[in-house]
Amino acid sequence: MDIKQSLLNAQNWEDKYRLLIQLGKTLTKPENLQDYASIPGCEVNLWAKITQNSDRTLTLSAYSEARIMNGLLAILMNEVNGKTVKQLHDFHFSDFFHELGIAQRLSSTRLNGLQQIETLLKERE
Repeated sequence: MDIKQSLLNAQNWEDKYRLLIQLGKTLTKPENLQDYASIPGCEVNLWAKITQNSDRTLTLSAYSEARIMNGLLAILMNEVNGKTVKQLHDFHFSDFFHELGIAQRLSSTRLNGLQQIETLLKERE
């Protein structure tokens, strides 16, 4: 079962939260954070790096000091990596997290950090 489906199948917020924590544990701190952009506007330190591949798809690498944010980043990377800027043009992070039943429980500063990453991805055109 994929990450998105697992979240959609979660029975309640506690199950979603537990999954976010588990996903957050899967991200490891990059060795060279100086290669990553510091993302402003989030309540925790957040870094991201976007690479455009030879086939014009994007790869998002990101890390935070908070497990919940790392869980959100893992979900996001799973959804956006391997897509082109054109494919991501109509993809909106806030709508995606609302669909998963997560956005309603996130602080505005966490959502703001994710929106900053969305802006970086869409500026790659």
